[in-house]
Formats: sequence, structure tokens, C-alpha cells
Amino acid sequence: MKTAAYPKRTCWASPAKVKIAIETLNEGRIGIGAQMIGVARGAWEFAAKYAQERKQFGKALADFQGIQFQIAQMATEIEAARLMVYNAARMKDAGVNFVKEAAMTKLFASQVAERVTSLAIEIYGGYGFTKDYPVEKYWRDAKIGKIYEGTSNMQLATIAKLVLGGK
Repeated sequence: MKTAAYPKRTCWASPAKVKIAIETLNEGRIGIGAQMIGVARGAWEFAAKYAQERKQFGKALADFQGIQFQIAQMATEIEAARLMVYNAARMKDAGVNFVKEAAMTKLFASQVAERVTSLAIEIYGGYGFTKDYPVEKYWRDAKIGKIYEGTSNMQLATIAKLVLGGK
């Protein structure tokens, strides 16, 4: 393929077009981060409500310290991811380089969404895997966040290059 000849008109990858494509991906990563926060937040809200309503051993699940810690951990991670999204968006709006922050935001928010939705399923117990309850769908929705607009490994490669002084 390296020696194949193609008519110039069929080559879409001009430097200007590649730059536009990369810039679009960088901006999109902030949006994916926001989307993953919404997924995580939705799962968290359902799990917190369910934990307050579901009784086990004569009291609500939310009365057990272990469940309280899970709910608190979920809320903390969602808030941290939200602040990362806001920071990356602020930087983009200010016209400063935001590539590293966008990659970090997408990476972290997708990880948070996956962890939070998984914990939500655990709070629901066996019901969490059924389509009768919403957390199962949130969990499936969270998985895509680690894949599109650049996989998590691509985000790590970008972040590593930028924090280690690469171009």
C-alpha cells in the first residue's frame, strides 16, 4: 500500500483537514465527559433512592455504613469529574490549549461512569442486572464512554505525551 498511487482528488487527509478532525475530537472529549457525568449521576440518583427505600434486616439499605460509603464515594467521584469538565470547557472558551485537560476529562469521567454504574448495580443486588430497573441501562451506556472519541488508552497516550514534554 505504501507504493500505491492514488489520484490527488481522492486524498481527504490534507494537513488542514487533519487539523480540523483532531480539533473536533479534542472538543468532543469535553462533551463525552459531560455525557458520562450524566450517566453516572442518573445511576447514582436511582441507587441512592433505592437504598433509602429497600429494606433489609429490618432497616433501609442506606442505614448500613457500607452502603453509605459507596453512595458517598460515588457522589465524590461524580463531583470531581464534573469539575474537570467545567475546567476543560472553561479553558476551551478562554482560547487556551486544553488538549491535555480534555483527554484527562474524557478518561476520568468515563472511568467514573463505569465505576458508579457498577456500584449502582451492586446496591440493587440481583435486580440491578434486570431490565426492570434503570441501572442496568446506565451501566451499558457507561461502557461506550471508554471507547468512542478515542479509547481510554488513546487518552492515556495523549496525556503521557503532554505531561512528559512531547509535542
